[in-house]
Amino acid sequence: MYVVEESTHQKLQQAHKQIISAQQAILNAQGANNKLIEQAEQQLIQAEQALQALQTDEGTELTENPQFQQAYEELHDIRQQVQEAQQNNNDVL
Repeated sequence: MYVVEESTHQKLQQAHKQIISAQQAILNAQGANNKLIEQAEQQLIQAEQALQALQTDEGTELTENPQFQQAYEELHDIRQQVQEAQQNNNDVL
């Protein structure tokens, strides 16, 4: 049981790192071209897919895990940042 929990924790940590990386990419892309924003968005999609795969592997009880919940909240927040960055870049163009 401990090994499974540790593996889940590590996978959540990895997804969190992907989310933070995407967030940093969004911040760097603001005011830049849309290609950078698209790259950041792809990172975000990969993080979301990793979380979804983990939930599939671990079952629905994983959604009660605070680390999992935090990762999904960050994902949602960063997705909004992506949309804002895209809109801001389109306004500049």
